[in-house]
Amino acid sequence: MNVKKKLWIIVPVSISLLSASCEFRKNLPSCESFLKEKAQNRFLLKDASPVAFDRLTKIKWYRCSAGQIFVENKCKGEPLKLTWLEAQSFAREFSESSGEKWKVAQYWQLRELQRDDCINPALDTRVFPNLEIGHYWSRDEHIFSDRIACSLYTYKGQGYCWQRKNSELPFLLVSDENAKQITLLGRINRMLIDFFN
Repeated sequence: MNVKKKLWIIVPVSISLLSASCEFRKNLPSCESFLKEKAQNRFLLKDASPVAFDRLTKIKWYRCSAGQIFVENKCKGEPLKLTWLEAQSFAREFSESSGEKWKVAQYWQLRELQRDDCINPALDTRVFPNLEIGHYWSRDEHIFSDRIACSLYTYKGQGYCWQRKNSELPFLLVSDENAKQITLLGRINRMLIDFFN
């Protein structure tokens, strides 16, 4: 291949990578202010209910971080920060006391909430008010080690699958028995991207 042909391939690829990196680094607005004037059609919300139904994935979400209570469309109290194993135990106890099966959200479920048009946190703040900025546990473990698991960093909605299980993090609860499942290939693809973050 001659030099001119190589340049015709390299230059457009370089330009597209450069523009993609600029897009990635642009300053996005805060979701709380950005979403005020936008329609919210994805979640079914009932007045005074602490549960939101995601029409897209058919998942019921508890709208506050575990440990908080939902009062007057806000989450009150401090979120619980537990180790990965303690978070799974809390979900089982919460299920027994509420009479409904609740679990720590799966990794792909958290990633499905991610917004790419706003940040701080990169989730719909009308549905999940007062969400902490930080890592949130998922119930998925790392495929290569039983000492680490996946979490979601809420500021930009980035996934992180190298979180030590003895870290103390907040978490969200889901009731997902009737959930529309992501394909196995899609789930593997999602996790592999973040394993190498």
